[in-house]
Amino acid sequence: MKQIKFCVSALVFGGLLQAQDLLKPLVVEGDAFGNVAVEALDAERVNELLGYLPGFASVASDSAGYGDIIGVRGSTNTLFFGGAGVAMVVDDVPYGDVLGYSTEFFDLESFTLHRGPQGSRFARNGVGGLMELRTPGPTKEHEHGFSAEYGSYNLTHLRFRSSGPLDKDWSYAFQTYLKERDGLVDNVTLGRETDTREQFGSLGSVYYNPSEDFEMRFRFMYERTRDGGQRLSALPGTTSAFGEFVDSQLVKDPFKVASNIPGVTEIDRFQLSMHLDQDFGWVNLKSITAYSNWKLGPNIVDLDLTAFDLSRSSIRHEQNLFSQEFRLQSDQDADVRWLSGLVYLNKDNQGLANRFFPLFDNISANQFTRFDIDEESVALFGNVQWDPVENLTVEVGGRLESVENSISRNKTDPIGGLFMPLPPAFASESNGVYFSPSFGAAYAVSSETSVFARTSLSYKPQGFTAYSDNAATTEFDEEQSLETEIGIRYQSSDQSVGAEVRGYFKQIDDYQLNQSVPMTTDFIIANAERVEALGVEGEVIWKPVSGLTVQASAGWNQIEFEEHIGVAGANLSGNDVPFLPEFTAGMVVRYDFENGFFAQTGLRAVGATFFDESNNSDYQQGSYEVLDAQLGYQGDSWNAAIFARNLLDEDYYNFMNNSISAGVAGDPEMYGVRIGLEF
Repeated sequence: MKQIKFCVSALVFGGLLQAQDLLKPLVVEGDAFGNVAVEALDAERVNELLGYLPGFASVASDSAGYGDIIGVRGSTNTLFFGGAGVAMVVDDVPYGDVLGYSTEFFDLESFTLHRGPQGSRFARNGVGGLMELRTPGPTKEHEHGFSAEYGSYNLTHLRFRSSGPLDKDWSYAFQTYLKERDGLVDNVTLGRETDTREQFGSLGSVYYNPSEDFEMRFRFMYERTRDGGQRLSALPGTTSAFGEFVDSQLVKDPFKVASNIPGVTEIDRFQLSMHLDQDFGWVNLKSITAYSNWKLGPNIVDLDLTAFDLSRSSIRHEQNLFSQEFRLQSDQDADVRWLSGLVYLNKDNQGLANRFFPLFDNISANQFTRFDIDEESVALFGNVQWDPVENLTVEVGGRLESVENSISRNKTDPIGGLFMPLPPAFASESNGVYFSPSFGAAYAVSSETSVFARTSLSYKPQGFTAYSDNAATTEFDEEQSLETEIGIRYQSSDQSVGAEVRGYFKQIDDYQLNQSVPMTTDFIIANAERVEALGVEGEVIWKPVSGLTVQASAGWNQIEFEEHIGVAGANLSGNDVPFLPEFTAGMVVRYDFENGFFAQTGLRAVGATFFDESNNSDYQQGSYEVLDAQLGYQGDSWNAAIFARNLLDEDYYNFMNNSISAGVAGDPEMYGVRIGLEF
């Protein structure tokens, strides 16, 4: 019986060598050169898994995907609006942006990271890379699995999975989970924990296979998250943005807060899709029709972090995404291998944001912003690969995309802007057409070693942000990036050693980044004139003896503003780009005993990271390391493990907000036990 794995159990590094011909998947699959199974890596969220990938940055707001920033090779997403620096595709369904990401993992069949622009191969383009997730399909016989986990802070995590045939032509695959924990942050004013969490999710598919050449699939996904307040706390060593008196009332402890408002974050995700797959032999035709809904609300945050009612925000935000993709792909064993696709996407963001903030003594403003931002795009993409001579593979790809955006926005005040004038309502439209070519080649030096190179031009489209009172700073320009990478891969003939080293250089013009405008409530997406990124990434897997697997990775990046004038008019050229650490590393060591027992440790290291464009040391997280471990048993029909996360109880911040001098601390030391059954 197939073992059920509820944590990430496939592809640790987004690319360790497969036992197959390297040449054919080399360029087509970017840097994803394999799926190495690591039983129960114990990564349960996107940011935890990405910690083992070299050069990757995942800045988590700790609100189950709301406000996370994910970046690689200098490219990141912007909060709330704008294109994805790293795109995500789950079971061939594209996600609109980071707001739609499901950060809690379902049971996965594979997780593949493709580095660099991917617009010529996927429905959704990511200028920095793309995360491709696949969930398990149906099994030939009925199989079921159950997992239960209990740990620190009353963590309770239950999962169930079932799959199998319904009749001769129909089959199914279903999984669901429930996860709860107590809060980690004590509110000294309210006398309670503020960041409790409850999550529930289900994912199911029904398959129709009347023949080997045709498949129809209906898929649904639903996730519900009910959080307490965000894990924001006052940063030690900083002064409150609201003055010295407020600063004296703060509790500057990562896991304590004095807010008079408990806070709440509620998120619902829903997705439906229909997949048609017809294999004609010489060509494969796919159609993927999908609708996604992401809803936030309410999201209530105390911004002053004290017992005083000085400043707070409340956001309700809903995103609807419809996509239709048609894809043709040739026989991958042909002399010339190609794929082409046509995709239509329509994304609509609607919301109501309330900001209550002080003006002067005993006078505060209470203003509401309503917005509707639409994005419609049509893209034609394609990729061709051939072998002009023995051992040489060449690739040419491109993406032609038309994007149209529109915004309508207005701001109101219960007292009509008496103390702070209201900006006029406005509406605007913009459109752009973008062509993104790519060229690559790979050469097999020997049966064990290959070298490769790739150059790509890509774009993040222009767009609008809803959180600016100034019409002139509401629209942001398209971002253009030119990236070149070279690398070498090695895999021993006995599959015991695999390694890859990549170097890249990237120039980004009109870089899109988040900015808070001083002395206002404006939160905008600005364009930095130029960013340059240079880096080296390396990964290795080694199996020195039977049962022992060592996987290690490291990445070094130098990502700086080459030309940039900050929001306050200061010349910030030469500064580090925020949210992107200079150094990352990860290592997993696992030993599987012959009797079914196993032992595993995982170490994630992150270098110093700035969280503001001015590189203020008050908003810099120094380098840190997180050590995880687990001991367990894997049998034919049951498994069990004890685990520890952040075993050394390392103190660090995942995120810092310089506009309110607050941060989100990483998880403290945690322990737990897990059992699983297959039947």
